Amino acid sequence: MPVDSFHIISALAVILVAALIGGRFASFCRIPRVTGYLLAGLLVGPSFAGLFNLPQLISLPALEELRLISDIALALILMNIGGQLRTENLRRWKQRIAIFSLTEVILTAALVGITISIANQFIVQQTVTGLSLTHTSLLFGLFTGTISIATAPAATLMVVREYEAEGPVTRLVLTLVSLNNLFSVFAFSIAAQLFISSGGGLVSIIYQLFLPLLLGGVFGFIMSLWAQRIELPSEHKILLLGGVTAVAVISRSLGLEPLLSCLALGMILADSSPRWDRLVKALNEVDYPLYVVFFVLAGANLHIETLAHIGLLGITYVLARTCGKLVGASLGARLGKFGQREQSWVGMTLLAQAGMAIGLAATLSKQWPEGGKLVETIILGSVVVFELFGPLAVRCGLVRAGEVPLLSLLRKRAPQSGMEGLHSIANHFRNNLGLPAGHKLENPGDILVRHIMRLNVETIHHGAAFQELLNIIAHSRYDRFPVVDDEQNFVGIINYTEIRNLLFEPSLSNLLVARDLTSSAHQSIAPDTPLREALKTLKKKRNISYFPVIDPEEPKKLLGILSQNDVLAAFRRLNLEE
Repeated sequence: MPVDSFHIISALAVILVAALIGGRFASFCRIPRVTGYLLAGLLVGPSFAGLFNLPQLISLPALEELRLISDIALALILMNIGGQLRTENLRRWKQRIAIFSLTEVILTAALVGITISIANQFIVQQTVTGLSLTHTSLLFGLFTGTISIATAPAATLMVVREYEAEGPVTRLVLTLVSLNNLFSVFAFSIAAQLFISSGGGLVSIIYQLFLPLLLGGVFGFIMSLWAQRIELPSEHKILLLGGVTAVAVISRSLGLEPLLSCLALGMILADSSPRWDRLVKALNEVDYPLYVVFFVLAGANLHIETLAHIGLLGITYVLARTCGKLVGASLGARLGKFGQREQSWVGMTLLAQAGMAIGLAATLSKQWPEGGKLVETIILGSVVVFELFGPLAVRCGLVRAGEVPLLSLLRKRAPQSGMEGLHSIANHFRNNLGLPAGHKLENPGDILVRHIMRLNVETIHHGAAFQELLNIIAHSRYDRFPVVDDEQNFVGIINYTEIRNLLFEPSLSNLLVARDLTSSAHQSIAPDTPLREALKTLKKKRNISYFPVIDPEEPKKLLGILSQNDVLAAFRRLNLEE
């Protein structure tokens, strides 16, 4: 076997073993697995080995060769994130999402840009050959400001998947991540063409920004047509993997930004394909190992030594970006007339930053070697902070927003201890040899409804007009809708079946409001009901997708919803038998 091939395969083996250890460590410490993978990659990477004079488990040439896996994984993630920008989601929020996103983006970029410029102008006083101190400070502020907008799509998506987050805040966060990266690439590319590139101009800007969108859009439409002609889930996987890889390769060969192309691919494919959900479900069955390798490689590529070099400008960047995201998201949610949960917790979910920022900084370093190197050092050092603590912030924000089932937080230990695992293996081996089986472990016990239910409930005001009600129903995957009054007291449930079967004159629709269609919630459930009893109730009402969870002592208070899918998933995870 050639030496180079041996180093690559051994590096891949180290990455996979480190991922297993990092994942178990994360579970033990009750932190996102993404953080565990990043820490594992950091410990086996060349930066850590060089810092402490240890033998390298993964060499720099091997990391460079394995970059192909990272590129494919990132392209898939961006396609998935781009799917959140389909017009169905944007139409649901209308101009409110634009107000939210622009407020957060502008405030973050302005705060970072201004503070970096001031810090360099009056304290650091770093200059670039051929430029004055003021001009240098302005360029530093401009480029760090545009890069600060970017949010790590991979870390955000993986935390959402790991903790099974679901709800209006989760959908909003994924959409904002897409818009953040789109705005960041657009703003950075325009600034680079106008102030750095010698051949910068309108034609170059159009080529760099709109051709990738066109390329991704064309491929997305072709893939949606192709998806209509295939039925096997295995072919769905091949279609997505092949299409995304082709777009990334063609983009790089044309000197275009593949990140934009993959975002556009996901957006057009999600909009045009009736089978988008089926495609994503098929991809989710095979993409996780790719993402795991991606994060371990990302950790291995982190430069710990840059933390010692970022200095005052780096610290300023970290603090200003954190404040910009938190304050910008809170203000944007308020101006966009979003709820209190969005105002309080969305900002935390936008702190993670990694591959997109590193890529933009590397591009700047190539186009503007004199000043870009310093900007790249600032970004590389700050990414170590944001990539390690960002997933924790994403998890905290989603948990506080009430969109993570409590069971997803509790079930982070191994399902069996070491001795129990050895006992199970011995019993299984004994059974296969035809010997009497050992005794079965005791049932781990019932979980309560409060551990499974989702706290953040999307409700309907009892005075909502009929057309508004239809719009909510059109963008929801549920068939029942909780109704609350002016004091947020639970009134009852609107059943989609009743609306569908309702016959009335179109001229009377303006007179109809939500309270006219509301029925009392006879099928509600208490939070302290054991999971077994909840499953029995669900079996009796197979036509109902979820139940409202009501406190018996406060029947007007809606605590959450209990989804049938969450109950079944909990039983599968706990291996309980009815």
